[in-house]
Amino acid sequence: MTETDNNANGSRAARTAFAALIICSVLVRLVNIASPILEDHAFRQTQTAITIWTFVKEGITFFSYQTPVFGPPWQAPFEFPLFQAAAALFVKAGLSDIDIAARLTNIMFFYLSAYFLFSLCRRFFTDRGITYAIILCYVMSPYTIFWSRTSMIDYASVAFALGYYYFFMRLLQENGKFLFLTAAVVSGALGYLVKITTMPLAAFPLAYFIVKHLWNNYKQAGLSCLLREKVFLIKILTAIAVPVAAGYLWTIHADNVKSASLFTEWLTSGHLHGWNYGTWAQRAALSNWLAIARHLRPFVPFGYFLIPAAVVFALKHPKRHMEFIYTGLIGAVLTIFTFFNLYKAHSYYAMAVTPFLAAAAGFAIYHIFFILLKNKKGTSVITLKGCIAAACLAALGYYYIGTVKAYLRVPLIINQYSPSTISDFLRDITPPDEYIIITDHLWNPSILYYARRKGFMINEDYDYGQSLTAFLKQHKFTTIVTVRDYPELLANWKYVLKIAPTGYRIIGYKIYKVTDDPQVYEDYKKFNDPGRFTKLTTS
Repeated sequence: MTETDNNANGSRAARTAFAALIICSVLVRLVNIASPILEDHAFRQTQTAITIWTFVKEGITFFSYQTPVFGPPWQAPFEFPLFQAAAALFVKAGLSDIDIAARLTNIMFFYLSAYFLFSLCRRFFTDRGITYAIILCYVMSPYTIFWSRTSMIDYASVAFALGYYYFFMRLLQENGKFLFLTAAVVSGALGYLVKITTMPLAAFPLAYFIVKHLWNNYKQAGLSCLLREKVFLIKILTAIAVPVAAGYLWTIHADNVKSASLFTEWLTSGHLHGWNYGTWAQRAALSNWLAIARHLRPFVPFGYFLIPAAVVFALKHPKRHMEFIYTGLIGAVLTIFTFFNLYKAHSYYAMAVTPFLAAAAGFAIYHIFFILLKNKKGTSVITLKGCIAAACLAALGYYYIGTVKAYLRVPLIINQYSPSTISDFLRDITPPDEYIIITDHLWNPSILYYARRKGFMINEDYDYGQSLTAFLKQHKFTTIVTVRDYPELLANWKYVLKIAPTGYRIIGYKIYKVTDDPQVYEDYKKFNDPGRFTKLTTS
């Protein structure tokens, strides 16, 4: 067999192993796919899912969509609801469970992001082994396995950001072809619309390559060359300006909708500026950076070693390798730096930077294993390198399995969740056209979502006085769920009945029916009839 045949067989085996591992990464994400979306950050997962529910129930509307947690008109828009619409289409196509639809939608967008990351790596790395190592780090990471199967919009925005990066690079390298201009504009606009905080992931690296491209042209032919290429420059500016404009206009629209209601005005971008960006004092505190690093601890085994190692390995590679690794990591750091408080407060925000962390980790792993096994001379050298590679593989595997057990045990290995029994009870005592007040639940709409009811969430510092009371009475809010006592809230109705949830395991919550109508109050008393409820919890 010739060397060419050996290389062809080796390449075929590598492609087969890569495809098999990709399939395995898909299958592991389908384990317990029907489990309720009550894992980490259930507040954000069910916030997304409750909009999907309204799309299924009342139709898909992109510019006036509902997130029914702050009362009529039920609108509190943040992101453009493309993810929610895609999940709703799964349900309308016959998939009855919204939780499954949301998880599958996220998985679909995650693998779209993996495809664009693969496409980018193929453009920057001539060695296919590097690309394979990077993609496998991305899809097999315990962190991405967990978050890519939640009811979250983040990997949709990552997919569009990486698509924007890829098509913009094609636009730069292939002299402004209209196809790549169109693709860059569309993917960039969707990225800004779906989640604007993700877009710096692509914007920072692209800024470097745009400046580099223009500078190289200027060096070669001076300013006259740039003037002669004004059509090309217009295309570049269009690919930058249109997506930014789309994100800006959406933000204006969302702020206008939220500011129209006294009860959602506090959610406008102006009011949330400090929450989104954080303070310089926060950025200066090492403890905050360590907190963000802890969010990423499950990303890849030995990540704290592999990522710095990639920075060193890249120095001995062609410039395009170094540029991709360095600009990606710098872009990740600058993205975190820009929206610092969000990354500090929420572990799921780190999804945005995982592609370039995977690029660095995969690049380092490729070198550790493949460089060690190349250029072997002499039996002792072969033995030594083989032992080092085997030790590295064993350590990596051991740490990976430990991370999987700790991070993915719930819900992938053990499904300990079931829909909230309080939601079942509320669905029994509240018709669809009446609404629920939820207090002390930290803006978490999970109770409302699983009850399939609309409502108003209130915390103890939430006080709008008579305006809020009049609003609640006007709009048929008939049920109140509290943890602590709220006499100042309950006193606004003439008749208040505490409901005993016989047959339901409801711990820590108090449930009241409220009305000003004595006849309605008499009707409510039936809810305290021990024989009224036949459903019993057995677990």
